Amino acid sequence: MLRWLRAGIEANLERHQILYPWWVPLTSHLGQMIAVVASLAVRDALWPLDPLLVCLPLVMASPMLQFTTHRLLPWWGDVAGTVVAVVLLLSRPTEGVLDLAPALLALGTAEITARDGLREGLAVAAIGQGVLVAAALGPGLSGAPLYTFELVLGFVIGAMLLWQMRALIAERRAREQAWDQATTTERERIAREIHDLVAHSLSISLLQVTGARRALRDVGGAASPEETADAVAEVDAALADAEQVGRRAMADIRRTVSVLASGAAERHALPGGADIAALVREMTGAGLEIEYDEQGDPATLPDATGLGLYRIAQESLANVARHGGPAARARVRLRVGRSSTHLRITNPLPAGRTRPDGLGSGLAGMQARATQLGAHLEAGPVDGEWVVDVRLGGMPRGRELPCGHTLWKAEPA
Repeated sequence: MLRWLRAGIEANLERHQILYPWWVPLTSHLGQMIAVVASLAVRDALWPLDPLLVCLPLVMASPMLQFTTHRLLPWWGDVAGTVVAVVLLLSRPTEGVLDLAPALLALGTAEITARDGLREGLAVAAIGQGVLVAAALGPGLSGAPLYTFELVLGFVIGAMLLWQMRALIAERRAREQAWDQATTTERERIAREIHDLVAHSLSISLLQVTGARRALRDVGGAASPEETADAVAEVDAALADAEQVGRRAMADIRRTVSVLASGAAERHALPGGADIAALVREMTGAGLEIEYDEQGDPATLPDATGLGLYRIAQESLANVARHGGPAARARVRLRVGRSSTHLRITNPLPAGRTRPDGLGSGLAGMQARATQLGAHLEAGPVDGEWVVDVRLGGMPRGRELPCGHTLWKAEPA
């Protein structure tokens, strides 16, 4: 019986988004039942049968109807039976005995205030006070100030419960919003990682395929078997490199996507600032001409800063490979100081072209990474070149990065 009653109360509360535990309304209704039985007892109305016994079904009707139908009555319908029961009980006053009939009004006031709001609770308290005044002027009611205090106390308790429920609802909504925001941020991060992996891998593969096509043309024009064999070996090496890059990219993408599917993945070291040189070597080996200048020690950069700069460089060089044309070349300058870091990547724009990807997801991803780092990023055409400039720390804008020693100036493989 108790389990059925509890299930009904919880279903009713959940249906109407009332966050009180199941025992709160049950305690209120049990308190009303105890009060009405005690009020009947002091009037000797329990036995033999007395017309005042009608007060029992009047008080029980509202909770039983709500628990069985899982529907909430309007506040006035909820307290109507209780008010009528109190009026009937106070019509037969008690002499020299503490009367619990007015406690029904206090409990009803607390319940309506906690469930429906302060305005409704005040309305019930006003109705209750009117009943007390009428009883005092009519049949007689001793201790009226005490009963008025009970009404005020019921309203205060209901208001406290209402405030607690509203605070709980606000906290739950804040948690849901924080969860949604964290989920969206993580999805955007994973999307950027996948984009960077795909763009980088495709750029390397395209460079390798371009080199293979050139080698195939050399096969047709080879004058000797030795030259033909060399050209075929070059084609085979280029395609093998492209296949290796593709397989590695597929493994990285599967590992990244698995985070979305299961939330757990094997830990792998993420690239950092010290890996930018290796990135340039990889792009150079695929056939992109890159001049790389470095000052300072990129290994001293924080992990998040190094990863962000690496991804920006990766996306920039992938764009160079995609949009730079057959004679694409780039220059990468990296300066790491004590209080500032500067990464600048430039490449000549092909004649007649102005980089159609200015509003693409690549630049949006670079801008998002720069924002996360607290860096300033500028990307766009400058004097016939496409420039990606990232400044982190105190380096003033508009100052050209002084060239350090050239680590290498690679020619296409």
